[in-house]
Amino acid sequence: MTAPRRTIRTDDSGAVLILALIIVTVIALVVGALLSFGDTSLRTTVAMRQQATTAATADAGAQAALNTLRRNSYNNDATSSADPHCFGTGTDETTPGVWLKLADIVPGSTGAAANTALVQCEPQPGTGVDGGLVPISGPQKPGNAILTLGQIAGEDGLNVKALNTALPFSVHGGIVSNSNINVTSGTLETNTTAFAHTGCAGNIVSSPPPVCNAPTLEDPNYAADTSTVPPYKPVPANAAANCPGGVMTFEPGYYDDAAALSDLMSGNGACKHSVWWFRPGTYYFDFQNTSGTHEWLIRDGQLIAGTPAGSTPTALTPPPKPATVPGACESPIRNEEAVGVQFVFGGDSRLQVANSADAEICGTYYTDRPPLAIYGLKTGVATPTTANDSTATIVTSTAFTAPAGQTLPSTLGTADGVVSSWAPARNNETATLTLSPFVSAAGIPAGSILSSARLRILYGGSTAASDRTVTVTPSSSSGAGTALPAVDVPNKRDPQPLGTTQTVDLTATLSSSVHDKGLTGLSVAYATKMSTPQREVVDAVFVDLTYTVPTFRGETTAAVPGNCLARAYSGGSGGQCAVLSTSSAYSGHFYIQATTYTPIAPIDLTLSNITQQVMRFGVISRTLWLKETGAVSYIGPVIEIPNDSLGYGLQGTVAHLTVYVCRPGTPCTAANHPAQPSLIARVFIKDPNGDRRLLVQSWAVRR
Repeated sequence: MTAPRRTIRTDDSGAVLILALIIVTVIALVVGALLSFGDTSLRTTVAMRQQATTAATADAGAQAALNTLRRNSYNNDATSSADPHCFGTGTDETTPGVWLKLADIVPGSTGAAANTALVQCEPQPGTGVDGGLVPISGPQKPGNAILTLGQIAGEDGLNVKALNTALPFSVHGGIVSNSNINVTSGTLETNTTAFAHTGCAGNIVSSPPPVCNAPTLEDPNYAADTSTVPPYKPVPANAAANCPGGVMTFEPGYYDDAAALSDLMSGNGACKHSVWWFRPGTYYFDFQNTSGTHEWLIRDGQLIAGTPAGSTPTALTPPPKPATVPGACESPIRNEEAVGVQFVFGGDSRLQVANSADAEICGTYYTDRPPLAIYGLKTGVATPTTANDSTATIVTSTAFTAPAGQTLPSTLGTADGVVSSWAPARNNETATLTLSPFVSAAGIPAGSILSSARLRILYGGSTAASDRTVTVTPSSSSGAGTALPAVDVPNKRDPQPLGTTQTVDLTATLSSSVHDKGLTGLSVAYATKMSTPQREVVDAVFVDLTYTVPTFRGETTAAVPGNCLARAYSGGSGGQCAVLSTSSAYSGHFYIQATTYTPIAPIDLTLSNITQQVMRFGVISRTLWLKETGAVSYIGPVIEIPNDSLGYGLQGTVAHLTVYVCRPGTPCTAANHPAQPSLIARVFIKDPNGDRRLLVQSWAVRR
C-alpha cells in the first residue's frame, strides 16, 4: 500500500521564519537583560567597595590624628617652638606639623593597593594659650597694638631704641603711625602689618613689609568711664596708721596734689616700701599745685591698681606685701569678672615711675569696649564761677536793732539806706552781728579752688570805733566747721561816713577749708567795739565768691597755658614732658593690663626688667617713645593686642581636622591633593595641661 502524499505549500514558509525570529529575539533580550543586570550589580559592588574604602581611610586618618593630639601637649601656644602646629614642629606632610601623612593606612579592596590619608590640622583662633581665658572680639579691643595720631609737625610718631641688638623690640598686632616710624637702634618687629604716613627709618620687620606712605587712621575717640568728676579725695598722710602691714589704700576719686603723692611714694617716712593699692574705680588726676611740677613721681614701693589677684569685686582683699608683679591684679585678659581702675589725666598732670618701684595697673573687662586703664582727656576747660551779693537769711544780735517795722535780715540784705544801728550805753562795749548762712555759698564741692572771697560791709554813717573784726565759720557736707581766726576790718578804728563800703578779704582764710571740705554755708560774725558811747550804723552785708569747681580739663595748650605736654616731643628735654613715663635708669617692673589711651599727649617708656607683655590690649597716643636697655632678655612681644578669643584659654583648644584620601598612584602632598576632603571634624582638647581629654564637637563625612 502506498503511503499518503503530503503536500507543503510554499507560501507558509515566511510565517515560520518570522515566528523563529521572534523566539530568538525574545531569548536574546532576556539573556541581554540578565547579563546587563549582572554587570550593573558588579559595578555597583565595586563602587560601593571603593566608597567604603575611602570612608574607612578618612575615618582611620581622623582617628590617627585624634590619637596624636591625645598623646601630645598641643595647646595653640605661639610662644612655643612646637606651635601653632598640631602634630609637631614641621610645616609640611613629610615632617609632622600642620599636616599628618598616613601612608597605606587602609588596604585597597579586592587586592588593590592601599589608600593614603592626609590630615590637615588648624587651630580655632581665640582658643588655647593664644586665645586667652575670656571671650574677646572686635569691639572689645583697638584695631592695632600701636596707633600714634601725630599732631605736631616734625615730631616722631613712633620712636624705638632697642639696645640689645640681638633681640628685636617685638609687637603682637598691627603698628600704625599717622606720622613716621623711627627705629634709632636695633629692630622693631611685628607679627603682622606696619604702616607709617610720612616715612620709615631703621630696621622694621613686618608681614608684609612695612608701608611707609600709608593713609592716616582716625582717632577711635574712646569715652572715659565717667561723665562727671568723681568726689575729691585727699592724699593719705605718711603715717603708720594709714599703711598697716605695709599696704596703703586709695579710694576712687579726684586727686589734685602731685607733691603730696610724690612725697608719700618717695621712700621716706613711716610708709616707705609700701604697697600703694588703688581700689577698683575711676581716678581723676588734675594736679593744681602752685609750686613745683604737676608730675606724680613714684620712686619707692609697689603701685597695684585694681582687684588684687585671687580677690573678687564683692570680697576685696588687699594685695600682699610684697606683691608679685606682674600678676598682682586681676587682668581683663584672664578674668571676665576683672574690675579694675581707670586713671584719667587732665590738664598737664602726668605720672612717672622711677628707680626700682613697681607698677601694675589693671583695667575692667567689658563686652562692648576696650578695658581703658590709662586715659588722657582731649577736651574740657575749667570755668570760674562767681557768686556776687550773696546775702544771709538769718541775722541775730543782742545789740544791733532794725528800724520799726523791719527785721534784721531784711534790713541788712539790701543796700537801700534802711539801716541797723547800735549805740552803746557805756565805754568799751562790744556788739556782734551774726549772719548765717550766706546761701549762694551752698554747694561748692571739695577740691574747688577758691580764687576770691570778699565780705562787703556798707555803712550808714558810723562814728569811730575801738576795734572792728570779722570771724567766719564755714560749713560743709561733713557738718559745721570751727570758727577761723578773726580778720581785722580795714581801717577798723576810723569813722565810716554814710555810703562807705569796707571790703574784707577772706580768701586766704577760707581757701584751705573750701578746698579740703567744700562749702555748704558760711556764717559771719561782725564785731564792733566802741571806746566811747558812739554809734555804729550798718546798711548791708554781702559776700562775693569766685571759685572753680573740679572740672575735666583737656591736655591742650588752650586749656592749660604753658602746658609742657603740648610741646613737640623729642625725648623729654627743653621743657617737654610725657603724660606717662618711666625714668631713664628705671629698673623696676611696669605693666599695664589694659588699653592705654592718651590721644593728644606723649608716652615715653624705658624698659629693662620685663618678663612678659608690658602694655596689653594696645596703646593709642600722640607720640610713643620706647627704649629697651641692653639688659633686656625677654623674647616675647612687649606690646600686644590680644587675639580674638572664645574664652577657652589654658583650659582648652579647638582644632579643625580636614582629611583628604589619596588613591594609589595619585599625588598626596600639602600642595597637591584631592580638591574635595573626605572628612571634616572639629575637636575640643579639654584641660590640655591636666586631665587631657578630647571631645569631638562635629564629624562630617563627605561623599
